[in-house]
Amino acid sequence: MAGSPFGTRRTRRWIPWASIAIPGIGWLLFGLYPSLATIGYSFTQYSGLPGTPLNFCGLCNYTAAFTALSAQVWESLKVTLIYVVGVTVLQNLVGLGLALLLNRPGRSYTFYRALIFMPQIFSVAVVATMFALILDPVTGPAEQAWQAVFDSTTAFLGDSSLALPLVMLVNIWMFAGYTMLIYIAGLRNVPKPVYEAAALDGAGRWRSFLHVTWPLLAPATTVNIFLTAMGALGEYALILVMTGGNFGTKTLGLYMFDSAFGGTSQLGYGSMLAMLQFALTVVIGGTLLFTLRRREIQL
Repeated sequence: MAGSPFGTRRTRRWIPWASIAIPGIGWLLFGLYPSLATIGYSFTQYSGLPGTPLNFCGLCNYTAAFTALSAQVWESLKVTLIYVVGVTVLQNLVGLGLALLLNRPGRSYTFYRALIFMPQIFSVAVVATMFALILDPVTGPAEQAWQAVFDSTTAFLGDSSLALPLVMLVNIWMFAGYTMLIYIAGLRNVPKPVYEAAALDGAGRWRSFLHVTWPLLAPATTVNIFLTAMGALGEYALILVMTGGNFGTKTLGLYMFDSAFGGTSQLGYGSMLAMLQFALTVVIGGTLLFTLRRREIQL
């Protein structure tokens, strides 16, 4: 009789525990421990440099954030909220529009869906670098096209009135395909007899969308709005590469990164900002889930 490929019965009993233990140890080392360390560092003046003392100071970082450095904190919070609201609203509008347009059978529509989703597979660094070169105010093709059409110059990412909207548009371009696919999945779950009944009642395309499609897309809308808002709330790499946080684009996440790992090396203060961002994420995420889930029930 051939032996079991998983060993003896005693060995097989340990396989499930080993499969749980290995990722569990990874989570303890790279998930739980850094999170607990961040909480601890937020009460210190630790620089993060090797050999430097922790210098426990209690609530000094939290006090500084709302007194001496309050202007910088509130400015980063304002930029963060503008970024989150703008990206969430526009990306869902674009994703829903693309889903309605491309939710059709046929190889050509499959190709278009794959083409729109493709930016999702690129790394943030690659996308940010590509658009930073395109929007370069001196040698970028966008600047040359602007000069040819309007016979004037513009700074693009160097303009405080344009930098944040441009970064938001790049973010939307990169992730709208994912939003589109979730909406397409929602559209394909809408029963066709419901549309037929609406047509018999004399409903046109707009009324069918408003009273049939949109209410039945509530689960997909909940997922998309939540994922988009949480992703935008934690975004900093795209902004870091494209603008470095200059020209009115420094979000709370980027402010945290600069404080903890930038030239100032204030890991304690950066950890405090991480705690503020965590609190903001819990509040916004919890509010969105509560509101959107209640909307699903009501519909």
